[in-house]
Amino acid sequence: MVIRGFQLPSSQIKLVPNKGLDLSIRNANIKISGKWKARKNFIKTSGNFDLSVESISISAGLNMSFDPTSGHLTIICSSCNNYIDSVRVHISGGRLGWLIQLFHKKIESSIRKTMNNKICQVVSSSVSSRLQSYLKTLPVTYKIDRIAGISYSLVAPPTATADNLDGHLKGEFFSLAHPRSPPFTPPAMALPPDHDHMVYLGISDYFFNTAGLVYQEAGALNMTITDDMIPKKSKFRLTTDFLGTLIPQVAEMFPNMTVQFNVWASSPPHLTMRPAGLIFTPTLDTQAFAVLPNSSLAPLFVLGLSTNLSMEVSARPDRLVGQLSLDKLLLELKHSDVGSFSVAVLQSIMNYVVPTAVLPKVNERLQEGFPLPMPKNVQLFNLVLQTHQDFLLFGADVHYSG
Repeated sequence: MVIRGFQLPSSQIKLVPNKGLDLSIRNANIKISGKWKARKNFIKTSGNFDLSVESISISAGLNMSFDPTSGHLTIICSSCNNYIDSVRVHISGGRLGWLIQLFHKKIESSIRKTMNNKICQVVSSSVSSRLQSYLKTLPVTYKIDRIAGISYSLVAPPTATADNLDGHLKGEFFSLAHPRSPPFTPPAMALPPDHDHMVYLGISDYFFNTAGLVYQEAGALNMTITDDMIPKKSKFRLTTDFLGTLIPQVAEMFPNMTVQFNVWASSPPHLTMRPAGLIFTPTLDTQAFAVLPNSSLAPLFVLGLSTNLSMEVSARPDRLVGQLSLDKLLLELKHSDVGSFSVAVLQSIMNYVVPTAVLPKVNERLQEGFPLPMPKNVQLFNLVLQTHQDFLLFGADVHYSG
């Protein structure tokens, strides 16, 4: 058989509040040509046929839920109705073709009845086998690196309104080595009723704060700062001679040596989202060492760094990227191995070292970005990103290239 023509003049998918989707096809037509053959005892005959099925209508209800174990979307065909207005058959060829043609009305009626009985079976089977099988292949987690992954799994069934289809995704970083639930909960989000774009994604501060928790607990928020990371033209040097101009006992105890700062996050960094912007407040500690001639380290002092950073988040078609800038830095002397001194003398050098040596390394990682939950062959364009209380609102239009 060969399909000679297919027309689908009217088809649509509508949202059904509190249920899911309604798929409808109206006035579809199909024309098929092929060969027929018949055998009765010693009589054999064959020929050609042309089949025209006109005004096919199908209405199917699709209910959506989720698998609480895997977090995948699930879908079933909950109802189906179909109707065929007419079936026309023209039979030609063969010694008995003229005779069979006499019964074409009965043949047409039989074909129409059979197709009416089969269409909804095929629709229901296609949803449960092909569509549901495809949904199971959609990833609900994404591996970021050797430390962390992101879970985009559903945490509740999708909900349909007259205008929107809403999905509740976990949006959570997790440790690949030791996954566990964070000790805090996500905030409630009240997304504004915008309809200028096809897709909107609310991303709460919980998403970013779980990232800080995972990387801090893995010991990944550590950094070593050495003098070769400071621009050569800078007047600030990480040497005992330079520190000796601020803290004389350093140069007296360890003359002509380089200095190394080890920086680490003493607690998970916290991001706060407000309509006016994003505030990032990591709590850092840093320990200064003199590098001895044998490359061993002699401890000098430990500082606590209380910081306020502004975070700028921007959107790319497949990910979010970030950029940090320093707003305020306060120092606290936690321990000294070189005697007492005023921590205020180190304020200017740390105000220089943090944005010069620390933030570029952090921003380099933030520019790699965090991937968005994108199905295969889907491209986003006309991107917008807005800051709200406790969440970012990401909007885009969608192009499917499959």
